[in-house]
Amino acid sequence: MPLDESGLGPPMTSPRFSVVLPTRNRPETLRYALQTCLQQDFDDYEVLVCDNGDGRAARDVVLEAASTRIRYLEPTVPLAMSANWERALSQARGEFITVLGDDDGLMPFALREADRLLRDHGTQALVWQRGIYTWPTIGIDGEANLLRLPLAREVVALDGREQIAKAIRFEAGYDTLPMVYSAFVHRDLVERHRRIAGRVFLNVYPDVYSAFGLGYLAGRYLSTSVPMSIAGLSHASNGVATLMNASNNVVATDFTRLNEQFGYFRHPKVPDRMALGPVHVIDCFLHAKDALFPDDDSLTLDRKDFTRRCLAAVFDATPERRDEARQAIRASLEDAPDLLAWFDAEAPDFPPARMFSFQPPRLGFDGVMLSIRTDSARVRNIADAVALSCELLGMEDGTLINYDLMSWSRLHESVAALTLSEERARRDEAAAQRLLTDAGADVERATSQLRDAERAVEELRRQLASERNAAADHAARLQHQLGEALLASSLRYVPRRLLGKLLRRPPGRTLPNE
Repeated sequence: MPLDESGLGPPMTSPRFSVVLPTRNRPETLRYALQTCLQQDFDDYEVLVCDNGDGRAARDVVLEAASTRIRYLEPTVPLAMSANWERALSQARGEFITVLGDDDGLMPFALREADRLLRDHGTQALVWQRGIYTWPTIGIDGEANLLRLPLAREVVALDGREQIAKAIRFEAGYDTLPMVYSAFVHRDLVERHRRIAGRVFLNVYPDVYSAFGLGYLAGRYLSTSVPMSIAGLSHASNGVATLMNASNNVVATDFTRLNEQFGYFRHPKVPDRMALGPVHVIDCFLHAKDALFPDDDSLTLDRKDFTRRCLAAVFDATPERRDEARQAIRASLEDAPDLLAWFDAEAPDFPPARMFSFQPPRLGFDGVMLSIRTDSARVRNIADAVALSCELLGMEDGTLINYDLMSWSRLHESVAALTLSEERARRDEAAAQRLLTDAGADVERATSQLRDAERAVEELRRQLASERNAAADHAARLQHQLGEALLASSLRYVPRRLLGKLLRRPPGRTLPNE
């Protein structure tokens, strides 16, 4: 296999997808992760293996896979996880990019379905709900050989700022945002983030950080409940080592050392306790806010609520260890005197929390996830888990997926929203009915008043007619009297002889005063 400028594999120019696979000293899981990447029913993609290991083990696995789709980046000096992811994304050539852990698996329909959804909806990011598989080698008591799958099949559009607001209130998971670890994101989003902040990953949790950084820049994006990947948890997983393992271990020590060496530190406003569940979420949010949206007051952390959550997440049982944890939490409030005063006076002392576990209260379907044991199904690695998942979901025949099955949680939300809408409609209808009744009474009063007014007008008309007739009679009498008066007055100046002729005086009659 010839070498290109960046490692093993032939040059490929601008494929539709880049599946970026950072790896560090885990050839036993990398082999099966690569196997799932090469079983896609889609052609236009590359697999970029970015080796951060100490020897040739990952290179040997790539050579063993013998695929021209794989590009291999040789290890340099040991890098922090975020630095290795940074290096990997800088070399990705795809239009859309996702990161796959070297103990994770890609579902065989992932690229085909992602291509279809992204073309149909025209967004720059597609998020999916991951399945979960715990390897037999996870090394945490009671956690091995579990497979958890979402069973819904739906696609919805989400808004990045709205989801960030929900995530920092712990009303929604950060994985509902376009986290590059469980999403395909357009390279323009990645490059835009790099232009603004100088790099893509700003703290020790590159996967979780990308949810907030890219989520803010993405605006609206697609989210599907169909699992495009299965997240694998093995003995060397950084998340398992730092968040689920209370004891010191080689992986956690190596993780911490490299982060310090490369300048990836916790945010000063979060406790210096990585095992506290809320810490990694808020640490990523605060780094993103400082770099991308420091003046966006619509996205502001409620630090008192966050502090309570940290206190509730303390799992230490001994008084000494619990006091150490409380002091670490208190130290994160040093910049806020009012919060310090509240902490010293009122901060609650919760009972010890339970360590995080992927195990559900019981196996089976809980309305959202199907949880089963995999040891009885002879599942030994992530490739086996992917094959079993496709069989359980009925997605093994290569047919297009119908996104028409709503999750129970979404169904409950829809029912609740519909119930609320119906209640509002009933209240509006009752209010409208009251308005209609009041309007009817007003109309009836107005009609009565109109009838009274019409009767008054008619009476006025009769009175006016009567008065008009009386006035006409009176005017006629006056006119007659005036006529007679005028006649009498005018006769006074007529000669009597002529007047007699005019009046045809009978013989022997004399005029008055004659």
